[in-house]
Amino acid sequence: MQRFFILMCISAIAIICAIPSSQGIQAAQTIEAFAVCSAPYALLNFFKYFPISTRPKFFHAVSSIAKWAGIVCFVTYTWGNIAANEPSIKIIARLFIVLNIIMAVCTCCVLIASHLGSNSKKVKNDLYVLILGLCLSFAPMILFSFVPSILFGFSFLSFYYTMVSIIFFPLTLSYLLTKQGIADWRVVAKQIGRKIVILCISLLICNIVLFTINYNLPLLPINILIIFSITIYQMVQWYFTYQTKQITNSLTNKHAYSIQEYEKWKLAMFLHDEILQELIVIFQRFQLRQNENDDKQIYEMLRDKIHKVRDMCENVYPMFVEHLGLENSLYGLRNKIRIEHRLDVEVYYDLGMRIIPSSLQVTLYRIIRELAYNAVKHAEATLIIVSLWEEDEMLHISVEDDGNGFSVPTHISQIIEKHRFGLASIEKQLYMLGGRWDIYSDQQLGTRIFIMIPFEEVEKHEDKSITS
Repeated sequence: MQRFFILMCISAIAIICAIPSSQGIQAAQTIEAFAVCSAPYALLNFFKYFPISTRPKFFHAVSSIAKWAGIVCFVTYTWGNIAANEPSIKIIARLFIVLNIIMAVCTCCVLIASHLGSNSKKVKNDLYVLILGLCLSFAPMILFSFVPSILFGFSFLSFYYTMVSIIFFPLTLSYLLTKQGIADWRVVAKQIGRKIVILCISLLICNIVLFTINYNLPLLPINILIIFSITIYQMVQWYFTYQTKQITNSLTNKHAYSIQEYEKWKLAMFLHDEILQELIVIFQRFQLRQNENDDKQIYEMLRDKIHKVRDMCENVYPMFVEHLGLENSLYGLRNKIRIEHRLDVEVYYDLGMRIIPSSLQVTLYRIIRELAYNAVKHAEATLIIVSLWEEDEMLHISVEDDGNGFSVPTHISQIIEKHRFGLASIEKQLYMLGGRWDIYSDQQLGTRIFIMIPFEEVEKHEDKSITS
């Protein structure tokens, strides 16, 4: 949400500076150039984790190109405008600024379109709406202002008029937020309506004053951008508060499961923000005196406690999965096991652009981590292979190792009797997800565990869909 707010602020700054920039005011031209040069990277940065964190390889390359191209274009334009005062340099810089914006918009459209072939009809409809909103937001500015200015030397419409079309972007997001149940406009109106009304009245008074003193600056587009950005930001903030209050009201098994997840999240946040941070402060203080013999033992103890608390946070609720995504988190798990236990671990992730809700990604990561560490601790394996793929509308997961096999239990009661609580937890989680698993184990050949979850059940977790 912060990335979205930054993108809207950059757009608003560009609109604010459009008129004084056209009047030849250098300060306004410099600020406008900075905003326009930053817009492509801000747009790509917004889509970095939206709708999911899985990205084609070209996306990261384009994002880097957009960032450095924006920096070079801004420096070149500023130098041509202030230092050299060369119109030809400004024209060349403007050309590359336009190309940079077109590249960013096209990349985002291609990224969203790439999700269409791998997701449910519900998600596809949301993606179509998102693509339409993206095109309506940036197409008028590119087609009627930027391109004609470069090709013919004049614009069909002034820049500050075509920039108004960016309003479609927050409108599209607000529609998706409401449609996916993240926010109900009727409830939100009661929560934040008063603030928005006060803001609208204040901006209206400001416009009347400017019009009265004959300083006719068209602030309406800026006002709308500010209102919608603040509204959507407040909607999301309200949602998390509302979710916390409502999470204990459910009596069904799946909601009880959500409560357990929420309690784990609270515990992880407490350990991370309270205990761990204090230990780190103490550790840093003693680190300055680590050469003294009396402090070495305390130094080692604190360092050990910090590692243990950090590991506990990850075990209780791996929050990083929500930020990095399931694929990158599994690669991190692979590297961690390789370093700590010197085992050969392979991860094969072949879900394409399939969108998996963030809450389910955390559950899947926890299941895979439990199975992988079982192979490390109990099987004495030298090779672990983790695979994820989709086939016949099913999510398939396999975890294989070449270690010592075990006697496969036939019922969850046998799992508990043998004190295999990790496997019992996996059994329960798969039951909640409507999935099943098969275990094949042999003393000589190792263990193979296959998990299957129907995407029909996965889609039931899409209550946040692409806006989660």
